[in-house]
Amino acid sequence: MKKYILLFVLLAFNFAYSQNSLSGTVYDAHEKNHKHPLVGANIIWLGTNIGTSTNENGEFQIKRSSLSNKLLVSFIGYISDTITVGNESNIQIELKQEDVKLNEVSVTGSQSPTYTDYFGVENKSVMTQKELTKAACCTLSESFETNPSIDVSFTDAITGARQIEMLGLSGIYTQSTLENLPYIRGLISNVGLTYVPGPWVKAINVAKGIGSVVNGFESITGQIDVDLFKPFAIDEKPILLNVYGDYDRRVEGNINYRHAINDQISFVTLLHASSRQHGFDMNNDMFIDMPKFSIFNLMQRWQIHFENGWESQVGFQLLSDKKEGGSFENSLYNFSTDGKQFNIYGKTGYVFPESEYKSFGFQWSFNRYEQNSLFGIKDYSGIHNNGYLNFIYQSDLGDAKHKFRTGVSFLFDQFEERFTTLNFTRTERIPGAYFEYSYNDDDKFSAVVGLRSDYHNYFGMMFTPRIHLRYAPSPDWVLRASGGRGFRNSNIFSENISLFASSRNLMINASENFGYGLPLETAWNFGFNLTHYFLFDYREGTISIDFYRTKFENVTIADLDTNPQRIIFSSVENGMYSNSFQAELNFKPFESIDFRAAYRLLDVNQLLNNSWVQKSLSSKHRALINIGWASSTNEEDIQTKFDITLNWFGEKRIPSTASNPANLRMDETSPSFAVVNAQITRTIIFDLELYIGVENLFDFKQNNLIIDPGNPYGSYFDASLIWGPVNGRMVYSGLRYRI
Repeated sequence: MKKYILLFVLLAFNFAYSQNSLSGTVYDAHEKNHKHPLVGANIIWLGTNIGTSTNENGEFQIKRSSLSNKLLVSFIGYISDTITVGNESNIQIELKQEDVKLNEVSVTGSQSPTYTDYFGVENKSVMTQKELTKAACCTLSESFETNPSIDVSFTDAITGARQIEMLGLSGIYTQSTLENLPYIRGLISNVGLTYVPGPWVKAINVAKGIGSVVNGFESITGQIDVDLFKPFAIDEKPILLNVYGDYDRRVEGNINYRHAINDQISFVTLLHASSRQHGFDMNNDMFIDMPKFSIFNLMQRWQIHFENGWESQVGFQLLSDKKEGGSFENSLYNFSTDGKQFNIYGKTGYVFPESEYKSFGFQWSFNRYEQNSLFGIKDYSGIHNNGYLNFIYQSDLGDAKHKFRTGVSFLFDQFEERFTTLNFTRTERIPGAYFEYSYNDDDKFSAVVGLRSDYHNYFGMMFTPRIHLRYAPSPDWVLRASGGRGFRNSNIFSENISLFASSRNLMINASENFGYGLPLETAWNFGFNLTHYFLFDYREGTISIDFYRTKFENVTIADLDTNPQRIIFSSVENGMYSNSFQAELNFKPFESIDFRAAYRLLDVNQLLNNSWVQKSLSSKHRALINIGWASSTNEEDIQTKFDITLNWFGEKRIPSTASNPANLRMDETSPSFAVVNAQITRTIIFDLELYIGVENLFDFKQNNLIIDPGNPYGSYFDASLIWGPVNGRMVYSGLRYRI
């Protein structure tokens, strides 16, 4: 047996070695009938020192490099060419002769801060680092201030936590992933957005509408996939230093350090620490406006490139999060939370050398999150262990137009929760299988049709069909449509933890014998997007409109209206729907100015006591204007940049407090309001930027954040009815240094 194992290892090693180089031939492109080889052409991997030249037959052989997949080919009297190389072992290259000797021409351009994936079948926009640095972007939750598709708001007046909404629905219906691996879900859903520091983020992919079946069954309103700082990158400085401080005495420090051990192995260490140890009460309600906190966050990522078609990534994250708040200058009401997270993940893939699209891969992750919180006399503790495994195989069907992806997955969730004297435990095991077919006809029409089947250990078999279509009748117009079904299990405590900051009593209308006694949430989502690409004075711009409808078959509703002293959780059949319309304009009126304007209309209603009512604390109308100016379009120049963003929100319905005494009621609706943020960034020396900004420039904030703040253990205390900014004007500054 040992002999066979040794033989297998030797064969595998020999195979790996044979795939370690690339060979090819360079020809004169003008000789169509008789290819004329070019002798002495230079071949080099772009951005490296690994190069060679062609022999007397125009042939070459070069060692592959993990630092680049772009091959620069040059020859005197010919136009140089850059070739993107996949896993092929031999390539043929043709160079064109220079017909006319030109004077040196310098062509410069700049990438749009946010752009639409033109060829993508999904309605997806990509927020680049240029977009993210328009604001301080301390965490992922603060990265969407300039994005009209995502609403960000505070959850309550105690914890300082923020939540997002897409298509008018809570962020729990949006699948949030780190490089397509599950991340913000389960008990971490109420704080996970703050566990991804902004300086770690390379780009954010925001896809509206139902997601791909390959990524699971939970995406209903869209997907937010975060692309992090890579272990391996070309033309990027290996170290990023970011330091931040604000008027509220919040300080942050980030260090990203990338290192390549050799051509095959590289890693990046991402380190974040932040703290605020100063409490303040600007609205005189005797409660600290924003909690004191300290966060330590470490992630390390490794990438291994085997140069024989195999590639692997592995990483881990350790996090500690402590917050304290509550009463100001006394200990009448204390709030505290202690969160700990350990996350480890990996990806391994293999690309078949004979086919660029044929490959398979494994994705896996394990996440453990613990939280212990105290809200006055109410204590909550929760532990969530999550495991994920996904095997993907993809290939074509004999034609590059017809491709498919298929695979199997396994999702494991174990929950242990305690709220005061109530204990809830549940274990979910969900194996699943999926198949997704895609068709692409010369980038004019494309379709992706997928179906997955998952078996829940309590709820049984569930089917998730999904479809995405893209049609471009001309290069300037693209129409996209999507539809499909998704489901998820609710986590009523972590997803509504802000309600603990009230005197409301908990009631669950249970109908099952599993978990909280509530069925799965299931919903259908349909929508379309139309985007027009145009040139304005030779500068690109886009106009897009989209409409999405989400219809729930089953939804878990937290009823805050029936009784202001209660939270009633119920599962309601056909109990909620959302209609979302958005129009957005992006263009450059001048070479140095980026302009964005958007308007969004929401019609979101839920069924309470057999009557449809508007979803509370959500604005029906929202408008956004963002203007960015740069002193130079060449990003390598010393620059001064200015960004200003106006967000206007229409009025919001506030849950009824009509049965409270007259002096302990809130208005039925909030006023409309606007928030303006601005920032100036200046390059001091090359790769060193200093920024200074202000959030909420005109100091608008919600008055009367808390009902009956002087009696936190009375029947009417409630700090969860938040419709506007909790804190007022805030000035900040910081620096970014790339070394």
